[in-house]
Amino acid sequence: MKSLWGVILLLVVTGCSSNVVLSGRQVSNVDPAAIITPESRIRVEAMSSGDSLTQKRYLPQVVQAFQANGFHYVGPLMSKPDFIARFELSSQMVTRDEKAPIYKDIRTGRSTHCYKNKDGEHYCDTDYHVMPYVVGYETIPYSVLEATFRLELVNQDNQVVLHSTSTVENKDCSRWKLYEFLVSNSLQRLDLSAPLDQPFRIEMPETYQCTDDQN
Repeated sequence: MKSLWGVILLLVVTGCSSNVVLSGRQVSNVDPAAIITPESRIRVEAMSSGDSLTQKRYLPQVVQAFQANGFHYVGPLMSKPDFIARFELSSQMVTRDEKAPIYKDIRTGRSTHCYKNKDGEHYCDTDYHVMPYVVGYETIPYSVLEATFRLELVNQDNQVVLHSTSTVENKDCSRWKLYEFLVSNSLQRLDLSAPLDQPFRIEMPETYQCTDDQN
């Protein structure tokens, strides 16, 4: 009986959904005088400060993300660009705290069953009904992988006209999956006409694979 209640409480606390949830924040700012349109010619390149192998791997995806959001002239070899889009992907382990309930078994009642043995002697057994109750909470630290996607647009005078920083974290996903998510999600959310400071919490589809066999 006690084990059954433990399973029920676990389902209540964790919820019924097992879908991956990605939480993060995107902050960006843009020069109000900048004119960035779908017709703008944009050359995409990696920032020199990032890991060169990672940047090389995801450069095509950054180009595709621009194209998916309506930009027609984007590429790493774009000649005479109006803007240069520089990006960087990075990750680190950070510590977070979460509150966890503390349970204590409390007697809620009892039942007594009496019987007679073959010698005519009477015996009684008492069963106590026990249920777990929340008696408090404790703070438990845990480690989580935080991935960051930085993007900036510079004009022909090498002046920054837009910069954006997006972060996402998950304690189970591989950094490669988080990078893929950040690139596509950040370009989709990006506002080219006004500053942005937006937290997000996205429940991914049931078929979404959070891990990577190569990691």
